[in-house]
Amino acid sequence: MEKKMSDRERFPAYFVEQNIDRRKCERVVPMKVLVIGMLRTGTLTMQTVLNELGYGPCYHMRSSFGNPTDCDMWREALDAKFQNRGRKYTKKDWDQLLGHCQAIADVPPAAFIPELHEAYPDAKVIIIQRDPEEWYASCRRTVMNFISSKQMPILFLLDRYLARRMVPMMSLLFSSLFGTETKDPVKMKENWIRGYNTAYEEVRRVVPPEKRLEYSLGQGWEPLCEFLGTKVPDKPFPHENDLSAFEDGIKVFIKRMWIRAAKLNAPYAIAALGIGLAWWWYQ
Repeated sequence: MEKKMSDRERFPAYFVEQNIDRRKCERVVPMKVLVIGMLRTGTLTMQTVLNELGYGPCYHMRSSFGNPTDCDMWREALDAKFQNRGRKYTKKDWDQLLGHCQAIADVPPAAFIPELHEAYPDAKVIIIQRDPEEWYASCRRTVMNFISSKQMPILFLLDRYLARRMVPMMSLLFSSLFGTETKDPVKMKENWIRGYNTAYEEVRRVVPPEKRLEYSLGQGWEPLCEFLGTKVPDKPFPHENDLSAFEDGIKVFIKRMWIRAAKLNAPYAIAALGIGLAWWWYQ
């Protein structure tokens, strides 16, 4: 019988806890690949693929979960680009935030492909896209359920390590890309699909056809490796983060935040209990 994988083995990114101040960092490896792919377009698969092909580390939104101070920098960059608040990021800023990576995939990086293309003109650009209707349906079943979870406001208050940084960053990211939140399901769908299409149109305006690859995960290794100039691996093409895996991963992720919140707040709970017992004793 095949041994069941542990949560740590299945979702290692959710068990990383770092506190690296990226503002003190600089580029240590060249940026080689920029993947424009919105959430739920196969970006986790692309991260796995690029790491396998030697372009790692590849930055993904999950990377920020392991080093939550990254969320503060992404909020700065989002504010500057989409809200006209603060200074727009330059190559120096991108080198600080992403200097340890040779590739990027997923949002928030995919929201800045024109800026990253300007900063790293020699990096190859790969566009992965799926049918907008299918994409939106996938987001409704996964990401939207996660960000609208009733647990998030509580974790925001209790988990000052990650949730207090992650929740505002994700809220700003989605409002910047897809407009303000609305309870009208028709309007919400229109906003998300419009933002989705706009992001890809922006990239195609900036990056000429000869410098980008329009790619579908179903095409497998060959066109990707040909574009990158790498050898085709002798192994099946991976497929990560389907609906079932996403749901399992979110359960692990939220559980990890609750455990961390309990540890962070235990001293305050013990102190409150002590004060309560002391008050009761002297009554």
